[in-house]
Amino acid sequence: MDIKKVDIKKTLMTGTVMAVMSGVLPPLSSQVYAGTATVDIDVDIVTAIELSNTNGLDFGRIAITSGGPISGSHTLSPLGVVNAAVNTSVVVAGTPGNFDIGGGTNAANVTIAVGPQVSYNAGNIIINQLTFGGPGLDAPVVIAAGGNGTAEFAGGGQTDVRVGGRIAFSGTPAVGTYTGSSMTVTITDIP
Repeated sequence: MDIKKVDIKKTLMTGTVMAVMSGVLPPLSSQVYAGTATVDIDVDIVTAIELSNTNGLDFGRIAITSGGPISGSHTLSPLGVVNAAVNTSVVVAGTPGNFDIGGGTNAANVTIAVGPQVSYNAGNIIINQLTFGGPGLDAPVVIAAGGNGTAEFAGGGQTDVRVGGRIAFSGTPAVGTYTGSSMTVTITDIP
């Protein structure tokens, strides 16, 4: 009697599964259903950004006053405005650097990347920031060494970008002339 019950259960279970499965399967038919879509395709060809007529940034001649030591930071803006470090005076005014942008100057936005900081005198003198401005950009952009920032070209034939920067002092820098190092600047059109 138990065997018959099991057989009946198996039969009922098998029938139920077949009924459920038959509801899932699509009906057999030679008719094919299809949908269509339109995909727009665009391409934007631009002239690559080019930099030329580069002139280096010169912080000028800075004198230690009041017996020193120098502390804080010394900045030179892209327009030549100086904020001197503590216990210093400017003997010879500094000159912002500059370069011309060409080619992709109609790009809406660009990324400006700056290479690593420059250190002199065992790290007592560190150039750790560049500031970009002038007629070639809509607004000044301040970028720490080793970082990047977003800028926008001014357009309208304005191609001159000017470069200021910041020196941070620590310890007591030795008297001397410090040259021979540079920061790499890369300007890339933002896609």
